[in-house]
Amino acid sequence: MPWQPTPYTVPLLVAGLASFVFAFYVLSRRFHGSRPLVRSFLGVAVGGGAWALAYAAQLSATTLGSTLFWNRFVWVGVGLLATAWPAFVAAYVDRPEWVRPPRIGVLAFVPAAVVAAVLTVGPVPLFYESPSMVTAEGGYLVVSFTPTPALLGFMAYTYVVNLITFVVLGRTAIHRSGVFRRQAGLLFLAGVIPMGLGVVTVWGPLGPPLVDLTPISFAVTSGLLAWVLFRYRLLDLSPVARKAVFTNLSDGIVVLGDDLRVVDANQRARELFPTIRLGDSVESAFEDAPAVVDAVRTGGTGDGAHATIESSDGPRFLTVSTHGLSAPGTATDGAGSGVVLLIRDVTERETLQRRYRALIEKSPNVIAVSGTDGYFRYVSPSVERLLGRGSESLEGRPILDLIHPDDRDESQRRFEAAFETGEPQTFEHRIAHAKGDWRTFETVVEPLFEDAANEVVITATDVTEGRRHEQRLQVLNRVLRHDLKNDANVIGGYADLLRDHVDEDGHEHLDVIDRKVETLTHLSDQAREIDVALHEDDQRVRTDLAVLVSRLCDSLETSFPEASVTLSTPDSAPISADEMLESAIRNVLENAVVHNEGDGAEIRVDVVDGDESGYRVDIADDGPGIPPIERTVFSEGRETSLEHASGLGLWLVHWIVTGSGGELNITNREPTGTIVSMWFPTADVDSETDG
Repeated sequence: MPWQPTPYTVPLLVAGLASFVFAFYVLSRRFHGSRPLVRSFLGVAVGGGAWALAYAAQLSATTLGSTLFWNRFVWVGVGLLATAWPAFVAAYVDRPEWVRPPRIGVLAFVPAAVVAAVLTVGPVPLFYESPSMVTAEGGYLVVSFTPTPALLGFMAYTYVVNLITFVVLGRTAIHRSGVFRRQAGLLFLAGVIPMGLGVVTVWGPLGPPLVDLTPISFAVTSGLLAWVLFRYRLLDLSPVARKAVFTNLSDGIVVLGDDLRVVDANQRARELFPTIRLGDSVESAFEDAPAVVDAVRTGGTGDGAHATIESSDGPRFLTVSTHGLSAPGTATDGAGSGVVLLIRDVTERETLQRRYRALIEKSPNVIAVSGTDGYFRYVSPSVERLLGRGSESLEGRPILDLIHPDDRDESQRRFEAAFETGEPQTFEHRIAHAKGDWRTFETVVEPLFEDAANEVVITATDVTEGRRHEQRLQVLNRVLRHDLKNDANVIGGYADLLRDHVDEDGHEHLDVIDRKVETLTHLSDQAREIDVALHEDDQRVRTDLAVLVSRLCDSLETSFPEASVTLSTPDSAPISADEMLESAIRNVLENAVVHNEGDGAEIRVDVVDGDESGYRVDIADDGPGIPPIERTVFSEGRETSLEHASGLGLWLVHWIVTGSGGELNITNREPTGTIVSMWFPTADVDSETDG
């Protein structure tokens, strides 16, 4: 490929190499500026360098094909610069919303589309019409073309974007002072010079025809950027240092001069200390917070003071850290030495910590922290109430020393699993009381922090009395479910045998025995169902209430022919209820017949759409009604000596309905009778099980 010398080749090479040198320098150093600022600066340097070097190759080419080939890479540099420059300005003036991925995508959309079109379609016919090689006044060949509307539109877009960035930089230079004003002013020139030179050479009478001097001006831009970078620490200092860090910081900042008098204070500091005035001595400014004065006078660093001040909202807790201004490069414009106080309001954190501390100390459970070594690192004060041991006496001791020997292996395995898997481990074990007896605890062991597996928190609940109560209930339940039913069946069997050995007058007494046997047997069955209802997990299934009620009413009429049942149901009533729902409804239906003192019970059953969230079944009878004392037992929450086995079925219904997420309501019916209403929530659309 033949090449030609031009008057602009060397300046373009210098401009391009200078830009890439800047990019390499930035990559090789660690600056303290924000990442978007550094990255966008890299984009400006690389984009300008690519534009200049590619344009140097384009001007040096002698054929139309090679010229258009290098022109593609010119547009790559142009596209990168058109995105990086506005992003750089946005990062410099602290507009973070414009340097986040969504907004960067907006800035890059048009340039990226242009680059993609040029690389795939080519600059002809996208941007150039009728391109040809012509001889310039210096005797070198350049490409001549007619600009297309797409080219004119993209140039207008870049002009508008650049003008916006110039306005932003100009306002920044006007409203800032000192080093930041000089930074913004030089950046303003670094952006205006290339665009201005490009406008007057491309559209104006100045400059050689058909030659764009914009990339040549990058040499001047590089010089300005070098001055800002090295002299004014562009990538370390920005106007946001004064605006965002000082003025708008949520923490209070007070600057003290070398004589320890207040020279500046932000709004937050004035809110915390309303009497602070410029020129005040540190003693006068912090008269109500002597700990701050001590931290400044003693030259403390870090969290040098913890202060409490009174405000209209009550006491506020503060931490005050002190930082010297004598470090090289931290003071600006000869400010000299001094002290910066960073005042942080930690009232919310302190209040929360105190609240958690009180909750732990007053908790009915034992709360402890252990490391991987299996030793107590912290034990809550409640351990003294539950185990008769002081928390101080346990901290530093092995946990297993307190656990029953028979439970140590399982406890050790659970502790290790909590460390290895990071999952909570729940188990029961016996722990020694200071008096010598053993208490049963239900313990949960789980990691103290999600991102650290070197400590676990132990929450131990004393369930000794609860377990004893459960054992007693199990014994009583066995008596009701097995022994009582077996004995009742034996009594019933002997009563049947006696019928052949007594006269007619004795049959009446045998009938009483049969009824009582039937009652005891029914009581045993109810005890079994209650045991299932109380000990099984709440498993709700999808059930068609209309179908279930219809089937139970048919069964009731078969078992009690003398009863009259009137039924009204919709076509379907899908609900979500406990698996034992059938037992609850059957119990209500049978009670309506069994406890009816008339010749034939009249029962009306209605399944209605209670509202959009569920269905209700109303069971009305004409019997004597349910005694008020049995209806109020649910609100009382306990059985009393006035209630007896006849109310056991109501408890079963209550537990099943409430376990289904439903509601049970019992009302009187005029002139006589009872209405039992049970409401159940509508089944979810994606419920899997049908009952």
